[in-house]
Amino acid sequence: MTDAPLQDGANNPFDAIRAGEIRTGRVVNISDHEVLVEMDGFSGAKPVTARILSRDLSLHLSEHPSKVVGIGQRLTFEVFEIDREHEYVWGSASACEDLALRDFLLSLRRGAIHRGRVRSVHTYGVFVNLDDEPDGLCTGFIRGPELTWAWINEPADVVTVGQPVVGEILDVNRRRGQVQLSLKALQTNPLVPFRERIGQTAVGRVTTLLSFGAVVRLAEGVEGFVHNTELADAPVDDPARIVREGDEITVRIVAVDLARQRLSLSARSCRTLERQTDEPRPGR
Repeated sequence: MTDAPLQDGANNPFDAIRAGEIRTGRVVNISDHEVLVEMDGFSGAKPVTARILSRDLSLHLSEHPSKVVGIGQRLTFEVFEIDREHEYVWGSASACEDLALRDFLLSLRRGAIHRGRVRSVHTYGVFVNLDDEPDGLCTGFIRGPELTWAWINEPADVVTVGQPVVGEILDVNRRRGQVQLSLKALQTNPLVPFRERIGQTAVGRVTTLLSFGAVVRLAEGVEGFVHNTELADAPVDDPARIVREGDEITVRIVAVDLARQRLSLSARSCRTLERQTDEPRPGR
């Protein structure tokens, strides 16, 4: 860890401050949501102030900033933003709270591949003990959508406690002491093969009906959308008059948008849907 040199910054003190560097100072004010710190190393008439939000005071949750620090207490913090317009610095003391953790997080890079073992599984995601992390900590986290391209009901469908995992690092958050991982990033996007099938037909199953169209599953992890205007050659106001959930239908692949992970389909002129739109459906 390298501390920033003490510089007077007589012309503009903010020219002497860089995001990512470590600074020190003295707590001069505590409010319900933040702490103000007078930064060391500046001797001008106007002190240089750092603002540290309550969530950036410590890695441990607290009811109020006064439970963590007191007036006059000295703090070490990382600068993460410089607001020249309003003349203050945003800092994080939590990013410097555990030096072993900080060194570990600084050794990681976005896009790198890292291994770990599942610590716990929840409906919102998975916590992972990463290889080489400091003892007693759990720094890895995988959001539910980053587990797999396939459609799942919950993360427990994909991983279990104790399971070894390998993922791509999406983000390293020193303020939270957390590393965001993605298992999905190392898997083949199932939409990719469909780029070569634009204009071709495929058979899928209707999974969801909406007021403006139908969702059709073509393969594991691959669902496309058929808008009302593409459900039949004749105008359709209610997709339920054409198809039901669970129906197998033939559709044409119209477009594949990998950036937005969208597959556009059309059922116009596909023989499985050639029926009168006013034909009564069983149970309707």
